[in-house]
Amino acid sequence: METLVHTPSPPPLTLPLSFYQGEDVVAIAKALLGKWLLTRIGDDPVTGGMIIETEAYAGAEDRASHAYNNRRTARTETLFGEGGVSYIYFCYGMHHLFNVVTHRKETPHAVLIRSLHPTTGLKTMQRRRRKEPLTKGPGNLSQALGLTLI
Repeated sequence: METLVHTPSPPPLTLPLSFYQGEDVVAIAKALLGKWLLTRIGDDPVTGGMIIETEAYAGAEDRASHAYNNRRTARTETLFGEGGVSYIYFCYGMHHLFNVVTHRKETPHAVLIRSLHPTTGLKTMQRRRRKEPLTKGPGNLSQALGLTLI
């Protein structure tokens, strides 16, 4: 069972777009560790916590990437945009997975946010998840934060 410790949230700060538009997706994935990911969905309170696990996808060269070999589809088109936007996809018909697009336009790099230490809006996250672990694993994280395809 996951142990939850409620700690005060940091003041909300937004990273500049330039943070996401660097060329090294692995460096960006590492730099996201320790940063805060917060959501406000509808009338629910803010939920989130500190990012503790990420996974980098280096686009056209990365066989694990949806954009491997520059594969462009309606689903992957977001990956080919400017870094700094989200890419959420529905995996195996059951989980929404949250990624941050990185690099410059036409270079489809992204960072999957795999896990975070939950600190803010714990009751709301527990209501959304209905079970433990709250935010360990990318599907659980998205469900706890209320992230979907809109």
